[in-house]
Amino acid sequence: MKTPKIAFICVNFNNFSYSKKLCDSLVRQSGRDSQFSIDCIVVDNSTDEEDSLALSEFAEKHSWIKCLRASKNLGYFGGLNYGLQNAALDIYSYVVIGNNDLTFEPSFCQELCRANYGGNVYAVCPDVITKDGVHQNPHVMNKMGWWWRLQLDIYFLHYYFAWLLLAILRVIRPVKSSPPQPASRCEIHMGIGACYVLTRAFFAKFTSLNYPHFLYGEEAYFSDQIHSSSGVLLFDPVLRAHHAESATLSKMPRRMAYEFARVGYPSYRKML
Repeated sequence: MKTPKIAFICVNFNNFSYSKKLCDSLVRQSGRDSQFSIDCIVVDNSTDEEDSLALSEFAEKHSWIKCLRASKNLGYFGGLNYGLQNAALDIYSYVVIGNNDLTFEPSFCQELCRANYGGNVYAVCPDVITKDGVHQNPHVMNKMGWWWRLQLDIYFLHYYFAWLLLAILRVIRPVKSSPPQPASRCEIHMGIGACYVLTRAFFAKFTSLNYPHFLYGEEAYFSDQIHSSSGVLLFDPVLRAHHAESATLSKMPRRMAYEFARVGYPSYRKML
């Protein structure tokens, strides 16, 4: 029986230190090279030449790490698609896509190899935990109702409406909390965009992620892509990853990040 191969694809934007931490967590995977093998593709969207050079030199020292320099900043899903286009997808049992500010529990790949997901499971959402201890999955269990849509409609009217709404929410809910945590695998509507595990069933239908924008709304488009083909998005709590959260977006001016989200909102609103 062939040893399973797992690919990790992430996007680097002027923060090589996070990409290195991610790769270091892959080195520490229990059963690596005996029960499974790992390849890692880092797509470099960086505008900082020193950061790009550091990433490139690091990748050259490790045969299982491949650095792909994009000709321009492709955005998050755009960068992941560039990585998918340059990967031999048919040789992998699973392809893990996500942010570069993730680190994976030592049991992550081992648990993934033990899993026996059904043929209709196109993607798996791990238990993603922030540095504050918040569990970001399951992100959205069911399609959003009118009340949540109304809040988002107000939020995206204008930057100052968004600022006011967030200020009110900080008073009502001053501490971030985790969504209800199912004890076992379950089907969900939407997973946090920081990390997905793509299965062979996904690649039997698709070769890339359907996404027309630069940033934001990725979760909605990904959920719609899967469900439009009768696929299942599954939350699996035994797969655990830690998320530094917004390591890339923290480098962007807050108003600019908001505008990226606002521009795309009308097109993905119905998918939420």
